[in-house]
Amino acid sequence: MSTARFTEFTRGLGNRFSPPQIALFAASAGFFVLAFWDVGANLLYRWGKSPELGHSYFIPLLSAWLVWSNRDAVTRSVGSPHWTGFFLLGFAALLLLTGRLTWIYLLQHVALVLSIAGAVLCYGGISLLRTVAAPIVFLFFAVPPPYWIITVLSWKFQAMSSVLGVFILRLLDVPVFLSGNIIELGEYTLQVAEACSGLRYLFPFLTLGGIAAYLMRGPLWQKAVVFLSTIPITIVMNSIRIAVTGYLVQLSGPQHTEGILHFFEGWVVFLLCMAALLGVISLLKVFDRGSKEGALESLASTELTAHSPSRGISKPLPAAIATASLFAIMLYVGVGLSTSDLVRPDRLPFAGILEEFPDLSPRVREIDPAVAEALGADDAIVADFLDADGEIVNIYLAYLEAQRDGRSWHSPRQCIPGGGWKITSHTVETAQFEGAAPYKLNRLVIENGSRRQLVYYWYEQRGRRIANEFVMKFWLIIDSVIRKRSDGSLVRVTTPIMNAETVPTAEARLAEFSGRLSQTLS
Repeated sequence: MSTARFTEFTRGLGNRFSPPQIALFAASAGFFVLAFWDVGANLLYRWGKSPELGHSYFIPLLSAWLVWSNRDAVTRSVGSPHWTGFFLLGFAALLLLTGRLTWIYLLQHVALVLSIAGAVLCYGGISLLRTVAAPIVFLFFAVPPPYWIITVLSWKFQAMSSVLGVFILRLLDVPVFLSGNIIELGEYTLQVAEACSGLRYLFPFLTLGGIAAYLMRGPLWQKAVVFLSTIPITIVMNSIRIAVTGYLVQLSGPQHTEGILHFFEGWVVFLLCMAALLGVISLLKVFDRGSKEGALESLASTELTAHSPSRGISKPLPAAIATASLFAIMLYVGVGLSTSDLVRPDRLPFAGILEEFPDLSPRVREIDPAVAEALGADDAIVADFLDADGEIVNIYLAYLEAQRDGRSWHSPRQCIPGGGWKITSHTVETAQFEGAAPYKLNRLVIENGSRRQLVYYWYEQRGRRIANEFVMKFWLIIDSVIRKRSDGSLVRVTTPIMNAETVPTAEARLAEFSGRLSQTLS
């Protein structure tokens, strides 16, 4: 930016704000930076750690550029402070407090964006917020979704992309068999891994779709179609990528699944996604009889609309003092409040469970390194228990001292399909095992070819046994604030359903073992 333009811009703002207001605004900005310093560092960490979020670095720059390039409209839109800004800042402070106490960074990230919107209302009123609404809304695209949502979406996208990819391969007369997210091509096998799920396209493409929807001239329903079309476009294009990879592997071997060609295929798919999005916009313009614009022409405008200064609080100086005070409170919450003293209760390691079943023969299994790394459990065990007749019950137990920084529980329903298993039945049952109080658990029947298994799983959470993941998250927040605890365990118990036995027979075996295990874990 040139010095002359910056001077002109600041002079325009100086005509609308008194020196005390400017000083209080500077103080508010300083409090804001200090209060959210740790939150900003976490954002940078998440953007750098997650490949699907690497584009987020550019979103704040885009928002800042939109405001600066439309600085004349921004200056003309400054109105009187509005009282709703104080409520918005108060709500942001509450989110920041809750996020600090529970280590849920999503709440703190949202608080950061809402604080910016609240400051705009407190200093420039409704008219200024209407002008800069789009740049502020864009900032939400830079808020990383929780890890568990990324995990859920990854598994679902892997499943959908695998099914569509196999469908395309069959259209190409390629003999193929799909088991979960594993594609068997005769001599070769492809696994649709997490990196190939399509999320690396989805998140940046959603952002691109949001920008395109905002820039496009047209009715609201067309903007909604443009934005929402990014999801099916991503799935279809990623499925085509998987199909092309499978076809090349079938022709000349597995070298096409790794290295520079695989990376290049990813970039080509993203460019094809952009082309498909332009195709959607062009199609909408064809059916829009009142428009003769092409797709690129309709995306040419980056102007923010200026609004007449709105009326609000008649005494702006007290409003500025109140605003600075709210940001000072946020500074105390963000910096002065300690949240590092979570309680970590004493407990016995899971290895001791092997001694609680003297009538059974335990056999400890090695945990998959990829699973162990993704979960980051502080204690975990996978073991088979065999009785005298050779009947098997398998346990998988994992414990976390603190559920934060991405370490939390994900439903087994998300990972079971990835191993080639199909969930044929899922119910939530009330367990009434002898010697244990009734509690809810998830009951699954899963199949893989001719093999069937019966699965129970639940969450041991600070004295509670919970089946539902959302209920578990609710109590996590409550206990983190009140009891300063966020520890907990996942319990999964599995037994095969033999060809010669019925489901009730396997059920009786699993229920008897689960009852004994429940008493051991109490």
